[in-house]
Amino acid sequence: MKDTTITRGISKKAIFFISGSAGELDWVLPILDLLLAKNFNLKIIFLTRHSLKSVKQNRMCNDFITQSNSRIEILECGGFFTEKIEFISYLTYRIFLKLKLDQLPIVKQFYSLCDGIFKIFFLRNLPSEILNFGNDKHLFIAEYPSLRRPRDKWIKQNFKNSIFFYSPHSPHIYCQELDKKYHEEGPLDFKKNSFLLLGHPGDYQSINDGMELADESLQKVYIGHPKYSNKWLSDLQIAAKKFRSEFNLREKTNVLILSRGFGSYLDESSHKKMVETTLEVINETLPSKKILVKKHPRENPSYWNEILGDNSSVEIVNEHILQLATKADFVISFWGSGAMDCFSMGLPVIEYWNPNEHDKDQVAEGSGHTTIYRKLGIVLPANNAEELKKRIDFLASNNHEFNIKEYHPFFDELLSRSNSWEKTIKKILQTHKLIDG
Repeated sequence: MKDTTITRGISKKAIFFISGSAGELDWVLPILDLLLAKNFNLKIIFLTRHSLKSVKQNRMCNDFITQSNSRIEILECGGFFTEKIEFISYLTYRIFLKLKLDQLPIVKQFYSLCDGIFKIFFLRNLPSEILNFGNDKHLFIAEYPSLRRPRDKWIKQNFKNSIFFYSPHSPHIYCQELDKKYHEEGPLDFKKNSFLLLGHPGDYQSINDGMELADESLQKVYIGHPKYSNKWLSDLQIAAKKFRSEFNLREKTNVLILSRGFGSYLDESSHKKMVETTLEVINETLPSKKILVKKHPRENPSYWNEILGDNSSVEIVNEHILQLATKADFVISFWGSGAMDCFSMGLPVIEYWNPNEHDKDQVAEGSGHTTIYRKLGIVLPANNAEELKKRIDFLASNNHEFNIKEYHPFFDELLSRSNSWEKTIKKILQTHKLIDG
């Protein structure tokens, strides 16, 4: 007899926690779209104020959460005090684990008391309707670094029968050894309750912390990146191809700049220099142009806002990169996964970045560094303003046509996995009776 326990009067719910930036929502958009199609009620919970602000500044993501759909509910739980308490609980938790203080009975008892207080505070800050789910089986989704936070443990304790998905915050490739053969460990156990969704097995080898991510109860699933699937990209790719094919009919060249602000990867003076030199080189090489600047989700403050003034040829935009790729002739990237978005849309991408000067998270090569996107062969490298000018001159002389045909097979494999994500996600949901088989 068919099991119908989930469909008898219990509405299916998916609860998505977002705490960082629009990138978290961006990665899971196709999955959330699938859940809506399968009649899930979707509750998106913003745990921080800056995450909500980031989503509002991304048109595709904002359009998704504000669409006219009674099965989507937006819940805000951020605030100065609550965010500070959450940070303190995280910091305390990591120190407790790192110093192995659980081996000291008195310290362990004191930490347990603090942990209990933090847990009560966190759960009471959640909407009461979420807590009323009790022992029902629902789907929880969060960015995978939340596995390292005590709130993940608290949520699992409170929703013991639910299913948990953990996803990346962007399609960034964590793997650096692209030529290595990576093998998946045995068949997937769809009966597990926790699933780590990653692009490629090589990514897990790079991020595995030997602790939470290595937990045997956490099933690793390598589904590529859903937004790179043909189903998700096809209409956008057609629009991008049509726009670029009409280049000779337009008076201006449209240049998309994927910016990066100063912070852990780039110091403030370097950020300002890159902004200034990019504008100088474009003005020198392209007499008639329209410049679209897409700032990084965490690029605040940004020098772009200070330098533009009355420059009518430059526009700071808040559309999604995939949307912007449908109205650009080529792209200048200040190093980031957006280069893959644009390459998948058929656009030439110049990567304006010096990995030897700014080597955090860059790939060692010989006595220096390169970037993962250069290793993939999907960008035209430019370490300085002179090289940037040469790249733009090259594209201009070829009507901005430059199709890279010999990119690394790793990228092909990633795209292949991206085209099968839906089958895998459906199998998980079917196994747990969340959708019909």
